Amino acid sequence: MTSGLVGRRGVLKAAAGASAGLAFAACSSGGSADAGGVSAPGFPVEVKGVEGTATIPRPPRRVVSVGQYRDADAAVALGVVPLITPDLGKFLPGGRSPWLTAEAGAHPPELFADAQLPFERIAALKPDLILGTDRPTLAQDYKTLSAIAPTVSSADGYNKDTWQVTTRRAGTALGRSPEADRLVADVEAQIKAAKAANPAFAGRTFTIGPVTGDGTITTISSVTDASAVFFAQLGLVLSPKVTSLPQTSIPGRSQISPERLDLIDADVLVLTYTTPGSRAQTEAQPLFQHLPAVRRGSYLALDLTTAIALAFPSALSVPYGLREVVPQLSGALKA
Repeated sequence: MTSGLVGRRGVLKAAAGASAGLAFAACSSGGSADAGGVSAPGFPVEVKGVEGTATIPRPPRRVVSVGQYRDADAAVALGVVPLITPDLGKFLPGGRSPWLTAEAGAHPPELFADAQLPFERIAALKPDLILGTDRPTLAQDYKTLSAIAPTVSSADGYNKDTWQVTTRRAGTALGRSPEADRLVADVEAQIKAAKAANPAFAGRTFTIGPVTGDGTITTISSVTDASAVFFAQLGLVLSPKVTSLPQTSIPGRSQISPERLDLIDADVLVLTYTTPGSRAQTEAQPLFQHLPAVRRGSYLALDLTTAIALAFPSALSVPYGLREVVPQLSGALKA
């Protein structure tokens, strides 16, 4: 996987050099020179979305991300570090994902509390582009944001765009469409390489889901869920025992009662725990201990950070997920 990441960085650096006339600079907390009235080939560009069309007159240099995960990921993957992005400290240590931190360099985005958008702070930064494709409440904030700067919303609705779509739309907005295409192709090649290197994954069943702080077990029951798609792209199959279960209020999720833990048994069983206590509670249950997957060592307790990488896929988080998950899967399926 490492060689794939090195290749991606090399591709982007070469592409950036070839398009030096556009003078894109990665935005840090200090920002870069204002684009002023300078025009560039290919601009203005329009990016249509569910909340409206963002018309971007010139290559953006001062970018703000208001989406939770994938907006900043897409921009950073394309070499543009947003000025600010939401603080994800309630999910991720330090408020930023490790995959974004690794790519953002010495000047990662500054953070803002995610409960309510800091409109005055955003306006004071004088952004020339706002990325909001990954914000669930964008509809109520779009008018205010778009009055500050062109604001890109999702193509099909919150959490409905694939990471490929998000990456390419960010590439259009940033004037980096060729780089976006190459980036998508590179990450897809990493997925295919991981699948080819692990033929034993083909056709093996899996279940995956979160366990809440009170010990409630939820399993993903839809093959279109992002985490299920991640495993399916490696050749695995979501267990038929869960795909027909009634869903909770969260689409694609089904609750498992303590008496029916047999439903989550599969060739590989993956659970993520929101608290250490919920893990201890689950693993202490006799019915859980007697699941065939648990008894033979085909059970993975996936850390929350990696689970987020799979659940909110991006051009940065997917390679991270491959590095973290594939070796664990290989060991579990050999058990």
